[in-house]
Amino acid sequence: MVVPQDSHLGHTDDSHPAVPAAASQQTLAENPGNDNLDPALAALLQAFWDTHQEAPGKRLSLARLSKRADLPMSTLRRTLTQLEDGGLVTVSIDEDGTGSALATPELLGLIEDLLG
Repeated sequence: MVVPQDSHLGHTDDSHPAVPAAASQQTLAENPGNDNLDPALAALLQAFWDTHQEAPGKRLSLARLSKRADLPMSTLRRTLTQLEDGGLVTVSIDEDGTGSALATPELLGLIEDLLG
């Protein structure tokens, strides 16, 4: 697994256990070890985590993801591109410009590690 260098994830361990069914209620923004985490990335990761807790395996439309993460579409797309380049999300764009995204199990493992 390759982590985008500018994503500030700071974690390159290839081994991630399955995400447990019981989720931590702690948010990425509240985690004291995440002081260097880009706020846009933290918001996006939190949106993926919350969605995973509600409906594992669910794809999110980019519009819905933008609203959940409270990010402008341009910031969302830029951050998703970085994560997709690292193999951490799957993004699908339709001919009409709409699209959806799905976090990989590796990304969900990284998020769980960040939530500690």
